[in-house]
Amino acid sequence: MEITIRHAASKDITKLLEIQKIAFTVQAKLYDAYDIPPMIETAEQIDLNSTGLIVLVAVIDGEIAGSIRVVVGSNDAEIKRLSVAEKFQKKGIGTKLLKEAEMYCENLTRIWLFTGGQSKSNIELYKKLGFIPFKEEHWKDNFTLIYMEKYL
Repeated sequence: MEITIRHAASKDITKLLEIQKIAFTVQAKLYDAYDIPPMIETAEQIDLNSTGLIVLVAVIDGEIAGSIRVVVGSNDAEIKRLSVAEKFQKKGIGTKLLKEAEMYCENLTRIWLFTGGQSKSNIELYKKLGFIPFKEEHWKDNFTLIYMEKYL
């Protein structure tokens, strides 16, 4: 299985959002929070020409298998919306997307992201890749966000 990582094109947005919404349904169910941004985002909200935004997709046999976004600032970058299609999960695609995203941040001080505090597999993946928790934030009900960072 060869995984190719490339920049997203406009034609990819519909599939990217489809994968994202299915992938984040697990989180939405876990937290009973179906109004989280990855679940309600529309194609019109994704501007591939936005300054500082990098959107990458993983492609396997011509099919989009996952995506990731990087919002690059002056000193750091936020990793957002890491999503892998269900049939491609647990095959290293998320790891490959994260490592590729990190390459776009080589001249920065750090990269950071957040995930739900009960999302154990996400937290373990990020820790395995060198991210460490630096902040917890109560969001709603029993929902805590865990912010994680990696210094470059």
